[in-house]
Amino acid sequence: MKKFFKNIALVALAVAAVSFTACTKDNGGQNEPLPGTGETLDLGDGSEAYEIKGNVTLSYPNVYNLRGFVYVTSGSTLTIEPGVIIKGDRATKATIIVERGGKIMAQGSKDRPIVMTSSAAAGQRKPGDWGGLIILGKARNNQGEMQIEGGVRSMHGGTDDNDNSGVLSYVRVEFAGVEYSVDNEINGITFGSVGKGTKLDHVQVSFSGDDSFEWFGGSVNATHLVALATWDDCFDTDNGFSGNLQYLFAVRDPKTGDKSASNGFESDNCSTGAEATPFTSAVFANVTLVGPVVDPANYTDEAKTNGSPTGFFQNAIQIRRNSRLNLFNSVIAGYPIGVNIDNDKNSNTQEAMIAGNSVMEGNIMAGMIKNFQDKATNKPTPITDIESTVVKGIWEQYSNAAPLAKISDLKFQGNPQSLTAPNAIPTASSPAATGAVWTNSKVATGFDKVAYRGAFSPSETAADNWTTGWTNFDPQNTVY
Repeated sequence: MKKFFKNIALVALAVAAVSFTACTKDNGGQNEPLPGTGETLDLGDGSEAYEIKGNVTLSYPNVYNLRGFVYVTSGSTLTIEPGVIIKGDRATKATIIVERGGKIMAQGSKDRPIVMTSSAAAGQRKPGDWGGLIILGKARNNQGEMQIEGGVRSMHGGTDDNDNSGVLSYVRVEFAGVEYSVDNEINGITFGSVGKGTKLDHVQVSFSGDDSFEWFGGSVNATHLVALATWDDCFDTDNGFSGNLQYLFAVRDPKTGDKSASNGFESDNCSTGAEATPFTSAVFANVTLVGPVVDPANYTDEAKTNGSPTGFFQNAIQIRRNSRLNLFNSVIAGYPIGVNIDNDKNSNTQEAMIAGNSVMEGNIMAGMIKNFQDKATNKPTPITDIESTVVKGIWEQYSNAAPLAKISDLKFQGNPQSLTAPNAIPTASSPAATGAVWTNSKVATGFDKVAYRGAFSPSETAADNWTTGWTNFDPQNTVY
């Protein structure tokens, strides 16, 4: 039975628990309903102005059809119970927007993650099937009060770096990321000036039609993020984002690239390249980025001819326009270009890194066609350019290991480029199993000081690691 709560803006949604004699599972002797076996309810009316006011709860095991723009207004809280499934509508570019002063309390669990996915049937889903999730806060950025991209009315920014926008934990976002208009996209998840009072961990974004994760300013910290088969950039940082992030994993679909050129990391200080403060200075550690290149000597960019005819892949790491991004103890592999440090817009990006204001330390590079680049390519054949000696010198400045020729040189337990069962866990003999460096002041606090490099410990296995249980590497064929 389908119900529509017409005045959710005025009345808190309280769906009574429903008893089931079928479609249950045994959990320690207690029967409980399976995910998605409750009622089907509408959230939103299909317009771009639907508001949640007050405290609203989306209850397990119900399924919610998200329609249009749904705003969680200032002073309001949207609580999503573990196991809830939300299906986004393509026709109305369904999007949840948590405005400044509002909160989302989405605390899932390993056994019962919260799933936000496409309303299309299994086998028929594609990137950009719905809008996505936008969370906005009152922390600082380097442009003052800003309007978030994606055709949304809402502003973000303030002076409270400890601002709290709620919880996002054990959550999956699938097939989101839609172009609202030209160069005005909604990402899988967009963070605008979100403060470090917000809890962000164990979040997977899969098959996003734009970036998987993008931060515009803010100070929120995060751990255990997964980006699967992103259309554009896996992790995009702008406008003074300054959080600490550890344990990130991304793997690319070789047939899906963006017309703007797809990167693992894309990092700007601001669009003009100005030395605006606060600088984009986020610190990332224990990241594993796996790109589409299998054989650097014999590579065809499939993204140019499959699903994205004007798109292509570019850099594992692109730092430009006065960004001062930091990367520690990470593994980057299988991209056309490894590291691109670009003085685009007449910025001093390279000089800041040479001076130690931006640091890449303890990292490993493997299986690139070209390791170092110092300018934007903006063409589908960047590998013909001369390799940058300046960027090579910056890489060597921090005693990073010499680039490895092949991904297989990383000696992972399995295939890290598999889209349905990627395995980037190092063996005991892998160069990533040891060698992490934690002496720099930028990683003095806020990080686990593990010995290994990349997102996974060599003591983990494919069947038992931090992605086990709550992630889904085959959402296309999952029946929700």
